[in-house]
Amino acid sequence: MFFGADVTHSTCSTDRPSIAAVVASRDPTNTLYAARLCERKFSMISSLSSWIFFFRISKKGRCSMEIIKELDQMVADLLRVFARTCGDRLPNKIVFYRDGVDEGQYQKVLDNEVNKIKNACRVVCDERQLPKLTFIIVKKRHNTRFFLCDGKQTMNVQAGTVIDQDITHPSQFDFYLCSQAAIMGTSRPTLYHVLHDDIGFSSDDVQQLTYWLCHTDKSVSIPSPVHYAHLAAYGSRALKFDDDRESDNIDDDDKDEEPESYSMEDIKTKLMILDPKVTDDMWFI
Repeated sequence: MFFGADVTHSTCSTDRPSIAAVVASRDPTNTLYAARLCERKFSMISSLSSWIFFFRISKKGRCSMEIIKELDQMVADLLRVFARTCGDRLPNKIVFYRDGVDEGQYQKVLDNEVNKIKNACRVVCDERQLPKLTFIIVKKRHNTRFFLCDGKQTMNVQAGTVIDQDITHPSQFDFYLCSQAAIMGTSRPTLYHVLHDDIGFSSDDVQQLTYWLCHTDKSVSIPSPVHYAHLAAYGSRALKFDDDRESDNIDDDDKDEEPESYSMEDIKTKLMILDPKVTDDMWFI
């Protein structure tokens, strides 16, 4: 069973919350996917205002907290969807691709999200055998580029090029994969970092699997579960949900202020419920 997760943030100029999306395959062929959404706010009580602003805002105008607090509920729900589709059978292996995480937050994601996924499996599986989990970080935003040199000419590497030595981490499991062909300009490889691996993938196995997941009618830059999660998170902003946002009382001075520290308790989350007619369909494509 394949999962993809992404978080989309609003800028500091808007009162919209961040939205986390988790997408998972729901059939044995891994061609149909379902999504679950969660909106997140960062709360901070100030002496000048009884309300609160969304998340911690970085200097670039983006929210910096990436942990998906309700991940266990979202994963458990998607596991039940898989079981309903597959005759009450649960997967024996889970490959989870997680997008949108900075390198400095790898340990927080490992401590929080991996444990939440395992807890969700325990709840749903009950006395049945727990699925093995492989958790992979997908990072698109970096400054590494690769070229083929032929004398004085340089050209983009071919689709399917993998770099897993020399410039990768000396002790951890990571690799660069350029899965797409460049149509124009310089192709940008994607960095994959395997944070947790119960399945026991070899380097070749996880690289080949990731490359296969980057294909539809042609190859793209990231695996399809991650791409679907991005589409679901971004597309959900166009949906209207019944919620009351008390944004009129936000103090401008407080809005620009950044807290020195924050915890998971500071994050206010709410699962976003879609119409049952479409909730398990691929409405995001």
